[in-house]
Amino acid sequence: MAMPEVQGAPDARGGTRTRLSTGSELAFAAQFIVAGAVFLATSGMRDDHGLGIGSAVFAAIPLMLLAVVLAAYLHRVLFVLPVMALTRPLGSPWWAVPWAAVITAGYTLWAGSGLDLPYGWTALWIAGPGVLPVAAASYAHHRSLGWTGMAARVGAVTGIALLVCGVGAFLQERTGFAAYEPPRLERDRYVGQWIGDGGARKLRLSENGEAVADNMPLADPNAGPWDMCSGTGTWKFEPKRESGGLFHRGPRDRVTLTIPGCGRLDAWQVAGTAERPELFCVIGDPDDLHPRYAVTLHRV
Repeated sequence: MAMPEVQGAPDARGGTRTRLSTGSELAFAAQFIVAGAVFLATSGMRDDHGLGIGSAVFAAIPLMLLAVVLAAYLHRVLFVLPVMALTRPLGSPWWAVPWAAVITAGYTLWAGSGLDLPYGWTALWIAGPGVLPVAAASYAHHRSLGWTGMAARVGAVTGIALLVCGVGAFLQERTGFAAYEPPRLERDRYVGQWIGDGGARKLRLSENGEAVADNMPLADPNAGPWDMCSGTGTWKFEPKRESGGLFHRGPRDRVTLTIPGCGRLDAWQVAGTAERPELFCVIGDPDDLHPRYAVTLHRV
């Protein structure tokens, strides 16, 4: 005697866990992990102002992963579950799109009015990370996939993406392709007024070699972050020779200051672009446990 087919078998395989949002938290976490890998892989294409990635970033990875996992489950409860619950009675998975837009609009209005956040950017930050989780949940629901099935699929796609990022970072580091290059400017382009930290630091460089400095950092490794010096002295432009390589152009050009009574000052290195040049110096000892930071001056 044939046993009747149980129509609810796919849902039963999911146990007590709702099948509406299966895999959404995996997709949410995976997209941020891949985004972080892309950010690290393309670090050579951006100006790091002499800081590099730093060991502090790698030390913080476990904490960031924990934060992503917690955010993934929170996003599942607050975003994916409502979208899928409203979509299921209508049958078609395409109804997830308008329902997601409605829920995004509701959260945006709440954040904009209650927390005084900009509506446009808030809507993008709510809707953007929700695309893949909702798509993953819809895919799992209509394919009757459990959590392990979605974990295998999301894990495979994430692994491939991370492998591509690793290979890309290796090739970019070895070849220098699309690497950031500081501008090479003539001395007269540095003459003028420079400011930094919202106007707290000021530097005026004159054509005759005179420099008027306000709150310049000291080069003394024992100096604290508030140990600054102001005064009038001289400045010197030190262009560095290009390496002659196909991609790398050698060290950055520098501007050195000599202010009587200030002692030795850090050399200011060139950053930014030819259209918007910058001067920066790095504060802190690379061998110290405290994080280093860059002081940046912009041309007025």
